Amino acid sequence: MWVARDGRHDRFCLEVTAQHVAAAERSALRRWAVFAVLFGELAVFHPDTAPARPPAECRRVIDTILGGADSEVEQYLTTMNKRFLGGLRDSLALLCKADLTRSRGREAFEKRLWFGVESLIISDAERARRAQERERGAAARATVVRQGFEPFNDALLMAEPDDVVQRAIDLLGSNPVTSEFEVGAPAHRDRYLTFGSGGEIMLRDGAVTAIFFHIQPTEAAPHGFTGLSDLIPGLSRDASRGQVEEALGEPIVGRAGLNATHLVGSGFVKFFYDAWAKKDAPNHLKLIQVTAEDTYAKTDPADERCPGCAGMLIRTTSPSGGVDVDATIAALHDGVAAGRLRQAHNWVALDDMLRLHDSGLMEHVEAQLGCTICHRHLIFGLHRDADATYEYVSLNDTYRRSPEQVPPVERWGDAARIEREAQRPERIATDGNTWILFAKGKDLFMNARCWYSAVEGSRLIRLQAAEVQQYRREGEAYLSRLQETINRTWTSNDDPWRSRDLKRSGMSDEEAIEASLAAVQREQA
Repeated sequence: MWVARDGRHDRFCLEVTAQHVAAAERSALRRWAVFAVLFGELAVFHPDTAPARPPAECRRVIDTILGGADSEVEQYLTTMNKRFLGGLRDSLALLCKADLTRSRGREAFEKRLWFGVESLIISDAERARRAQERERGAAARATVVRQGFEPFNDALLMAEPDDVVQRAIDLLGSNPVTSEFEVGAPAHRDRYLTFGSGGEIMLRDGAVTAIFFHIQPTEAAPHGFTGLSDLIPGLSRDASRGQVEEALGEPIVGRAGLNATHLVGSGFVKFFYDAWAKKDAPNHLKLIQVTAEDTYAKTDPADERCPGCAGMLIRTTSPSGGVDVDATIAALHDGVAAGRLRQAHNWVALDDMLRLHDSGLMEHVEAQLGCTICHRHLIFGLHRDADATYEYVSLNDTYRRSPEQVPPVERWGDAARIEREAQRPERIATDGNTWILFAKGKDLFMNARCWYSAVEGSRLIRLQAAEVQQYRREGEAYLSRLQETINRTWTSNDDPWRSRDLKRSGMSDEEAIEASLAAVQREQA
């Protein structure tokens, strides 16, 4: 067996057959080092090893790695990772039988395996030298990237006539298409300068709020942003998330994922991808946004023209340009019906806003809706002593706001509204934490809280006749046991309770119950 290394070839005498070589190729372990898996032996070669290891020393490495149950490396890997509980030999044998498909589990195995054998192959001095080279390379790349973004960072928060803004305009092109919008109430005036190069400058109330680089084609830029390689050297429009991180370094802690944020100079650079994909998947980069502040806990300027929720606010034709309340409520209703918006059920319903406002019982009558596309939240408010308000907020902002308590419907609703409230499912029992029992006529429904680690959810089921009878006999103790049973299989693929779950996205428990009963009535009719 000849192994190429640093321009030369090293000969290793190992008894192999075509089947052994095929097994080694299938194992695909060469991503982190060159491994040949030979039925009970693991030969480890690394192309950067200097000086080259003689065959006898390589054999010593093999024996050290696979020295049986007493192997320090095998014990370490088995202790650190539950995947190795079957032993390193058995794990490698299973890898040989696996197909060529990559998986996160396989990559994690390779990383852990390489971590375990690296110290046996590379000296401390060599490792330190490589670390210094990586640090120097990263520092050089960071300097180049910072210089590329510097003129755009300088323009942030500055007025359009300012010299630094004019310099940014010159870098993006000439003769931009200008568009202006009023956003929210009280209104902000947004002004956009859109360039054929794919760049765009957004100004709010006269100051630069954000600068965009549209990587994917748009109507104004049919070829997308054409200057990406100049802005970030070495990065092309088909770059993957991994290549972005290689060029800019790791994202800010907690800002990774589909929309990753990097701190570049004095600005925050956010990368938007059109879909979740593996880090090495190309052609998913959609948009780059540059802002003066981290938008993690705020709304993104890039969402101001969201096709899902923009344009829902209808203004009057009067010179004051106030909110046309009736038309805005109708527009929001249409958005909910089309699936672009979801109502928050712990706030006032759109249908009740005008009646509650006219009653004078509430200081602020506010409805909250969430956009299913950009995931912003909008709060539409009618106030006793002020004009109507309409604002976009982030999920974090919604947690900081609590709606005003709605008075009993008998104090403000008409006869039809009071009757409708009386027909809603009634909460008849709860343990205060893990389950809630609803009654609608003769039917009983239970919301069972479910959780696994930090992930939380629920199952809303209609109790079957046998379950109702057991509840009648045993009371709340039975419901607590039933909730535990549902929770045990909540995250499994073959969860038997999933098919009985009545909960639908955007619906409250009461609405889901009413929808399920209506569906049964339609089937029976």
